[in-house]
Amino acid sequence: MSESLIPDLAPRTTQAPATHGRRVYVETYGCQMNTYDSQVILGVLEAAGYTPVTDHLAADLILINTCSVREHAEHKVISRIGELRTLHEKAERPPAVLGICGCMAERMQDELTRQRHRIDLVVGVDHYDDLPGLLAGQFADEEALPAPSVSVGHDGDVHYVAPPALYPTNNSHLVTIHKGCDYKCTYCIVPSTRGPQSEKRPGSILNEVRSIIERGGREVTLLGQNVTAYKWDDELDFAGLLKQVARIDGLDRIRFLTGHPCDMHPHLMDVIAEEEKVCPWLHVPAQSGSDRTLKRMKRYYRRDEYLAMVEYARRHIPDVTFSSDFIVGFPGETEADFEETLSFVRKVRFDTVFSFKYSERPGAPAARLDDDVTVDEKKRRL
Repeated sequence: MSESLIPDLAPRTTQAPATHGRRVYVETYGCQMNTYDSQVILGVLEAAGYTPVTDHLAADLILINTCSVREHAEHKVISRIGELRTLHEKAERPPAVLGICGCMAERMQDELTRQRHRIDLVVGVDHYDDLPGLLAGQFADEEALPAPSVSVGHDGDVHYVAPPALYPTNNSHLVTIHKGCDYKCTYCIVPSTRGPQSEKRPGSILNEVRSIIERGGREVTLLGQNVTAYKWDDELDFAGLLKQVARIDGLDRIRFLTGHPCDMHPHLMDVIAEEEKVCPWLHVPAQSGSDRTLKRMKRYYRRDEYLAMVEYARRHIPDVTFSSDFIVGFPGETEADFEETLSFVRKVRFDTVFSFKYSERPGAPAARLDDDVTVDEKKRRL
């Protein structure tokens, strides 16, 4: 994809609709990508004249930036919607405009705009620059109840640049380097909620890091659904990008997540070993230690390949640490499959493990499989 086709959209400052001093409150659920997107949303709205507030009762506009990776995350958001409406009614506050952004907007726009949820705004991951215009319509008539405003659908040419966080977590600023995913793991709906993989241009990434340093930042975390899959026009892979970021003056430390086992090539680990600024921490989700389950998940690597990657990293990267994700109770997972996962975890000796019970995601390929592991058995395996 040519560089000219990818506009890196910073908050816009021209032709912003009048906001009359309105205040916005943003609540974020999900991963670091969602945290970065919330910075984008606030940047877009601040440029349009909105003032961020930290108390939803003081807000004229409430936006919930959402996650759809697991069913529980969606249930939390639906519950929160009702809670916010109730709290505003009890406080006898004028009802704020309430919007849903992010992955749930892409997956559940029809459900969210039903009257029972009373959602005014549904905005997907590639449409945050539409917010000022959509909100102008929502605020146009204080007496009327306009129909919900919806802007969803994927646009691979859109890449946002968030303003540096005012209060970064652990002094680490987030930088998204690509979005979406081309892997087709059968349990996952990220390809439908985030779209196909699309790269932010290298120059934009480097300029974003420089901008963070100019504002006093010293650490960045490079983000992507599968950050290690980054590839720009067959000329620059993630290892090459990591080298370029590491050479930026004033930067002390670099982290990245999440890596995919298929992209953890020896030359990438050699770069991690060579570049002192790169933290020797690898978060590489394995999901299972059973080849049979990995095949059903369409993970495209096998147990021995993951173990070989770990062995190479421990030989070449001083003080390397490993963290991983695992799913228990995937459809068809037998007790023997689960025992293989346990032996795999014991063999690798992960520093940190994040484990989850399988939950069916409508629209994911695995939803066609019989969810034949009981809830009690999933709990035991977890």
